[in-house]
Amino acid sequence: MYQTKEFGDYAKNNLVLLRADFPNKTKLSADLKKANEDLKKKYASPFQGYPTTVLVSAEGKKIGEKVGYPPGSGPKAYIKEIEALKAKK
Repeated sequence: MYQTKEFGDYAKNNLVLLRADFPNKTKLSADLKKANEDLKKKYASPFQGYPTTVLVSAEGKKIGEKVGYPPGSGPKAYIKEIEALKAKK
């Protein structure tokens, strides 16, 4: 879904994306593991599952969070969820 043209166009004009990966089998450096855990504690606490999408303001303030894929998954549904989070700020 992130790789679709529709979402890519939306993101390019509306978002700054950061993808934090929390692999189960891949060995991470201690620094990267700590950075990931710090992100999880700051923005997704208590952590509820994958995927977790967190919307953060330009100032780093958490605006909202969604766990899982939106109903009717696809770019349109996901963009609608993001816009709903943005409207709450």
